[in-house]
Amino acid sequence: MRSSDMAAPGLDTNDDIVLKLPARPRKQPRQARSVALVEALKTAGRDVLEREGRDALSIYRLSDYSGVAISSIYEYFPTMESLIAAIFEDYRADTRQQIILEIHALPASATLYDGIELVLRTGLAALHRWEQIDSQLSIKAAYYAELVRLDIVKPERFWISKVMPALVQRFCNEVRVRDREKAGFLAYQAVTALPRALLIEKPDYLLEEDTVRMLARMLHALLTTADEQ
Repeated sequence: MRSSDMAAPGLDTNDDIVLKLPARPRKQPRQARSVALVEALKTAGRDVLEREGRDALSIYRLSDYSGVAISSIYEYFPTMESLIAAIFEDYRADTRQQIILEIHALPASATLYDGIELVLRTGLAALHRWEQIDSQLSIKAAYYAELVRLDIVKPERFWISKVMPALVQRFCNEVRVRDREKAGFLAYQAVTALPRALLIEKPDYLLEEDTVRMLARMLHALLTTADEQ
């Protein structure tokens, strides 16, 4: 089968599949002033995206909204896609931190299944939200994240996932599988790879309630089914 026969969104259909990775910032800020400028640009860009949509975010709108000269914007972000990609990275990191805080804030009566549903519902909603803002970039980012997960490429910044360890620690008394390290690895791979597959192939599934339930049952069984002697 030729590669063109199995092309996926975001891929070129030539003899060789070429993955279009999200554009990256031109350079990373080093000094406090440049760090503050880049953060201001990302904040302004995120505000425009969330309030007005992707079509409204242009270099001129960003400059007007942030008060930063166009020449200074180009110094760090050569395209709007490179800015949005940086905003996406921050948003994903913020979402992970939010989930961890919410896991710890669950009431004493909560169960492991409740925690799993929380993780999945929040994560899938975040994917859906950004797919609505910029679907093409979301898919590119999903492919890129899969390459990172498979250790094929090295990202400029790597957010070490702490969600599954936090979940297992919070409900350790319910985890019955002996090899917790292996189970945690499998659960992490499932909770990262499967939502990306939904985004790429079945985005309509992201907010369907039974999607959360199906995935939650799978993860719950993985962590709570006792090993056979």
